[in-house]
Amino acid sequence: MEVPLSSVLLVAVVSAAPAEKTEGRTNATVILDGTETAVYWDDGDTFSAPEQGLKARLVGYNTLESYGAVHRFGPGEQRLYEIAGEATELAKSKAWTCTSWNSEGGYGRKSVDCPDLRKALLEAGLAHAFSVSGPAPDVDLKAQARGIEARAGMWSEGAPSSLITSVHSLDERPDAKETYNRIMSLDTGEASKRPHSNTHKPCEWVCVDDSCLLYVPYKQRYGAGRAECLK
Repeated sequence: MEVPLSSVLLVAVVSAAPAEKTEGRTNATVILDGTETAVYWDDGDTFSAPEQGLKARLVGYNTLESYGAVHRFGPGEQRLYEIAGEATELAKSKAWTCTSWNSEGGYGRKSVDCPDLRKALLEAGLAHAFSVSGPAPDVDLKAQARGIEARAGMWSEGAPSSLITSVHSLDERPDAKETYNRIMSLDTGEASKRPHSNTHKPCEWVCVDDSCLLYVPYKQRYGAGRAECLK
């Protein structure tokens, strides 16, 4: 699951406003900075720690979106949606060792890193490497390559040359002249911006190279205002 960041790989973030109310809820533990900490895994790359009042988003890797069947490549939309859930279950399966960082990543978020979880998800094909500032570290690309070679998870039908990881519409910001989609190279793990000036309708498929992502504005992904294509 991707969020826009200017940070480099291996930085994770903590959000002040989760999409769904998870206050006080826990479904696993992690060893956070040497202390066993009760957490709630929202998905495979996001957890909250209610007692600390934080929400961590790990961006050394990216899991698939979990709010609906919005990805289209390889095994198809429904299977990819199931894989997003499997990533969450793997994250919940043990107390991973994680380290928080002092850096901020925007949106009131703070940094956390769980390297063993990242490796496990990449090798299982339940996540892909993800960097927004240069190539991903070689160790992560090798873990991803092992998943691709095994045709694990999202790679069961082989790997596309690239993945579209976020879609933006020109009308998201008033008076915008240009926006971008973010495209991740399987070779380098870098998710670079691809500028465009297109306006997309909610529930419109946007395809770049050999993968597609359903455009759903953030406010229409959860709750009573969910887009029709997610119901």
